[in-house]
Amino acid sequence: MSLREPLALWGLLVLPLIVLLYMLRTRRQDVPVSTLILWHRARRDLAAQRPARRLERSLLLLLQLLAAALIVLALAKPQLSLSGAQIPYAIIIDTSASMQATDETPTRFASAVRKAQEVVASARGPVMIIEAGPRPQIVLPFSEPGAARAALERMRPTDGPGRLDQALTLALGQRSGGARPRVEVFTDRAGDAVPGVMYHVVGSRSHNVGVFGVNVERDAGGSVLIIQIQNAGDRSERVPVIVTMGDRRLHERTVDVGAHAVASVSVPVAGSGVARIELAVRDLLPVDNVAHAVVGTPPPRVIVAGAADRVLTEALAAIPVRFAPAQRVTSEALASADVVVLNRTQPVELPPGNYLLLGTVAPNLPLTVEGTVPGGTALRWSLRHPVMRYVDLGEVTVGQALRLLPRGGEVLAEGDTPLIWAHEGDGVRVVVVAFALDQSDLPLRVAFPIFLSNALSWLSGADRIYQTGDTIAIPSGSVPEAVVVTPDGAEHRLSASSGRVVIPTVERAGVYTVRIGNREQRLAVNLVAEETNIAPVGSSPRPSSASAPPAGERTGETWRFIIGLALVVLCAEWILWLRGLPRVPKWGRNAYLLRQRGSHG
Repeated sequence: MSLREPLALWGLLVLPLIVLLYMLRTRRQDVPVSTLILWHRARRDLAAQRPARRLERSLLLLLQLLAAALIVLALAKPQLSLSGAQIPYAIIIDTSASMQATDETPTRFASAVRKAQEVVASARGPVMIIEAGPRPQIVLPFSEPGAARAALERMRPTDGPGRLDQALTLALGQRSGGARPRVEVFTDRAGDAVPGVMYHVVGSRSHNVGVFGVNVERDAGGSVLIIQIQNAGDRSERVPVIVTMGDRRLHERTVDVGAHAVASVSVPVAGSGVARIELAVRDLLPVDNVAHAVVGTPPPRVIVAGAADRVLTEALAAIPVRFAPAQRVTSEALASADVVVLNRTQPVELPPGNYLLLGTVAPNLPLTVEGTVPGGTALRWSLRHPVMRYVDLGEVTVGQALRLLPRGGEVLAEGDTPLIWAHEGDGVRVVVVAFALDQSDLPLRVAFPIFLSNALSWLSGADRIYQTGDTIAIPSGSVPEAVVVTPDGAEHRLSASSGRVVIPTVERAGVYTVRIGNREQRLAVNLVAEETNIAPVGSSPRPSSASAPPAGERTGETWRFIIGLALVVLCAEWILWLRGLPRVPKWGRNAYLLRQRGSHG
């Protein structure tokens, strides 16, 4: 028998407390006497000489102790092990990028697979294999141990994050023959204790320096790379940073990065192409020492439809975009445009694409409009969304605005009502400005061209850098399919749906090439930032608060039965106590009380 909550046994300390209270309590019996003066004095003398009663044999005391012991035992949740019975196993393997660290031989992932093979070898029941990568999935349903060993040998780590919580939910929801599986997790980052889950944590060191993030900013001379470098180790590092584009070396610098710190480097880049960032260091995780960025992409093609606005036209001419007015938006125009700007148009349903809506909305957005309201001033605005980068709305005044009631998306700026709202989904990426430009002094502020440039850049996806684990959706217009070339050179054909091509969760870092019709687009995918910190969490192995049963055994919980037995014991003690009460007739008790009052009279 095993205990799921062994710490509950500390509750047995209540047993000597019950005995002590039994010895200290006084037993009273009604006796008719002529006076109480002498009895009070005798009771004080007895209490001084014998503060505690001698422990006597008492069936009621034994029943109370038995009931308390049973309740404490039930709280410890004992389990009976039935040997010889088969139990199913669910093996979860973490395939995140940090599992490629080389502090285990040859890697953490290989060490985890070896330990999982040992568990599978001792299993006497069916085994399921689950991959905990960017997209947790069942690699092998409940099968014989031989098939499980072969499935483990075929698994490989990814460059993405590990979704252990989702994998655990998937495993705990499985059943084999109606039985819940025993879950074994092999990872370098154990989560919270879960009943019935055993963690096997691999990894022992955290020495690693990696590219934490890359952003591309446009300026008058070209592009600027903002490179963030994280040091996850316990000592400062001098990190050589090398930036190349093709065969050209653009930049080389050595950066000092403190222990558990992040340093930033700005690198100006002229021209267009794919920039490669490399950290010339030797550490435990080589995969995060290289990152990419697509720079110098052609300006987005913008179509403007709706009411003519001279201020909007001049602002578009001042920023790096290619725009053209259109009387109406046709399917041919959508196919040739990266972004469509609708200025005070009648609400129409938006086909898949990228849109900037000024003073108007669309019925197929998760957004409701309830008339108009005075806009006032912007009280709050986002500081982290790419559309609002470097945008200050502190002095902007809005005369009249649509009253927006969002059901999703993200509010980027608001006063008494949302003023700027962004949404991405169902093939549509959109930024909605709740007011027309002539109803605000925003066009007169420095913030306007900055906001317009940010919005068009975000909507078109220009210079966007993706992370492993992302799902990438690219507008395809009327083109029925696209060709995607992965970083290893493999080609995949993907069908378009609802005017977009969706690349499922990307698991490899590098440069992807997407061909849609006669257009070709390159996408940079880098390691997700959280995988740079490879410090292992937990110890190996670390069971949850519920100790798992040995292989080949089945457990049965008995705490409910013990609770029922404790209730039976308490009922028996109560019945015996009631039977032991002196039965005094009501008239006799009243006469006794009268005699007591007479003795005091």
